[in-house]
Amino acid sequence: MIVTSAQTIAARAQTEQPGAPTPAEASATPGKPEPTTINTVELPTITTTTATPAAPAGLTDPGETGFLDQALMTGTWGGFRDSLADDGVKFSPTYIGEVFGNPSGGAAQGLIYDGLLDLALDLDLERMTDGGVDGLTIHANAFYIHGASLSDGFVGDFSNTSNIAGYNTLRLQELWLQKWFWEKRLSIKVGNIAVDSEFFQSSSAGLFINGTFGAFTFIAANVPNAPVYPLASPGVRIQFLPTSNYYAMAGVFGMDNSSDPSTNNQNGTRFALTASSGMLVMSEAGYLLNQSPNDRGLQGTYRLGSFVHTANYDNWGSQAASARGTGSLQSAGANYGVYGVVDQQIYARADEAISLFVRSGGAPSNVNFVDWYVDGGFNFTGFIPGRENDIAGLADKGEDVSRFFTNRGSMMGPIRRVNVDFTSPMLAELDQVAEELNISLQAVIKSLLRSALDQHYLATQSATAPKRKPASR
Repeated sequence: MIVTSAQTIAARAQTEQPGAPTPAEASATPGKPEPTTINTVELPTITTTTATPAAPAGLTDPGETGFLDQALMTGTWGGFRDSLADDGVKFSPTYIGEVFGNPSGGAAQGLIYDGLLDLALDLDLERMTDGGVDGLTIHANAFYIHGASLSDGFVGDFSNTSNIAGYNTLRLQELWLQKWFWEKRLSIKVGNIAVDSEFFQSSSAGLFINGTFGAFTFIAANVPNAPVYPLASPGVRIQFLPTSNYYAMAGVFGMDNSSDPSTNNQNGTRFALTASSGMLVMSEAGYLLNQSPNDRGLQGTYRLGSFVHTANYDNWGSQAASARGTGSLQSAGANYGVYGVVDQQIYARADEAISLFVRSGGAPSNVNFVDWYVDGGFNFTGFIPGRENDIAGLADKGEDVSRFFTNRGSMMGPIRRVNVDFTSPMLAELDQVAEELNISLQAVIKSLLRSALDQHYLATQSATAPKRKPASR
C-alpha cells in the first residue's frame, strides 16, 4: 500500500503532545544542535527521511494558501489556529474513511464503508501560564466511530482488517494529565490511558491500516477488555529518560471485566474498577540507536516489554472439563507475556530511506488464545522524484492459536482418522453445500457431525433429567 503523507493518518494512537520532549531533546544541552527527526512523539521513532521536514504552511510562508499546499486540510483558520498553539492550546480533529470489500471466501461477500472522527485536545499549561506551571500537559480525545465492520460481517477474522473499526458510538477514549520533572527526564501520567498509545509501538508498523499493526493482536486477544483502541483504562504511567540513548517506562492500569463497550459503557465514561478483574501491569525498556544530538548513521529503536494481568485465569483444559460436567475449574493464576519490537533503518541517502520493523511476543498457551505472535515489514520513503515524503510499505504477520483452545472451548485431543462411506447422492449434496458456503467438503462434514452430536447430547440430557412434579393448587 502507498500512503502519500509524511505522518501517516493510520498511526492514530501516536498523537503529538505538547510539552513532551524526545529523549534526545531531554538530554540536549544549550549550544548543541537538535537532531533531525520527524514523526516523533514522547519517545523518538526512527526517521523516514534524512531531510529536514518543511514547517507547516501558513507558519513560515504566507504565500502557500492553496488547498493542496497547506499542511492541514482546514488550514490555519485565518491564523487563529497558530495563535491558539502559541498559547498552548492544540485542537486536532482528524477524520479517516475507508472502503473495504471481500470478493470471495470468508463468511460473506460484500463492500463496506467505515469511518472514524477523532477529536483531540491538548493543553500545555506551561505556555498557557507563561511558565507559571512548569511541564504540565492535559490531553483528551473522543471518537465517533461509524460504519460496518468487514471483519465481523464478512471475513470473520480476529485480527481486524481495519485499525479504525470499533463500536459505533461517540465515546471518550483518553483523558489524562502529565507532569514532567528533572529537566524533562522523568514524567508521570495519570488518568484514563490507552496502553497502545505508548507501549509496543513501531513507527514503521504505523503505516499499515490492518488492525493488527496497531493494537497488537498479542495483547488485545489475550487480555479481556484490554485498554487498547478504542478503549482506555484508569491508570498511572511513569517514564524515565536517563540519557538520549535509553528509556524505561511502566504503567499500572485498573480493569473492569464487567464493562461492555457495546452495552453498559458505550460512551467510555464508566470508570468502575473491580478487584476480581485485577490490574494490568505494563513495562518496557528501549535502546535508541543514533538518535542523540550530533549522531550520524542509520537510526534504530529496540524495545523489550511485558504485560502481567493479575486477575485469576482458569486454564483451557479445566474450562472444557467444567463445561462438559467432567471436572472442575483449575486456576493458572495471573496471566503474562513478553514482547520485543525492532525498528531499524537499513538504507538512507538524501531523501531516500528504507526501514524494517519486527514485532513479536509470546505467552503461556494454557490460558492465552494467541500464544505467539509476529509481524514485520519494510517501508520505502522518497523513491518517487519530487515526492520525498511518500511512503510505500510491505508487511505480513502470523500468530498461533493455542492448541488447548477451540471455538467450542474444549480440549483439543489427538486427531484420529476414520474412513466413512458416502453414497453418490449424499456426496453430491455435500459438494453443493460446500460450494454455496465457499468452504471445504471436510469442513461441511465436520460441521454437520458436530451439530448432530450437540443435538444428541441435548436429547440425552432431556431424557435423563428428573421429571418435575406439577405444582399443587
